[in-house]
Amino acid sequence: MEQTFLQPHAKWIVLVHAAAAIVLVGASTHNFLVTLGYLRGRYKARLGRIYAAIILWAYGITFVFGSLAYPTYRYFVRGLYLDRYATWASNLFDIKENFAALGLPLVIGAFVLSRTMNPQEDRPLLSGYAVMVFGTTAIVWFNVISGLLITMTKGV
Repeated sequence: MEQTFLQPHAKWIVLVHAAAAIVLVGASTHNFLVTLGYLRGRYKARLGRIYAAIILWAYGITFVFGSLAYPTYRYFVRGLYLDRYATWASNLFDIKENFAALGLPLVIGAFVLSRTMNPQEDRPLLSGYAVMVFGTTAIVWFNVISGLLITMTKGV
């Protein structure tokens, strides 16, 4: 049987990937709510900065561990199973990964703005910040649900 990079550790890598994604869902959802509060005149800027930092770290960890699991996934899951028996899951994975790549600049931008803007005074920046936070939250939720559906079809 063939062996891929880190294949003996793939289940643990995917477990860390999933745990970081759980943190990411929680932090991005809470940051969404804090940002909604900014738009309604409730300013919890310190909390917004904390969530932006957690999102940056959790996104990075999720991204890195997903990349480490990818060679095993690509050969054993996608190559040997999904491409043949569940093409919808294989295609969904591609969409999920494209969204993950698009989300990275949003996460970084929201983190930088959370450190530099005052949501009460910098109203023009707040609109761009809100777009980044809301976009990140949508991407994270889509990717987590997609990842669960794909893994329920066939995991490493």
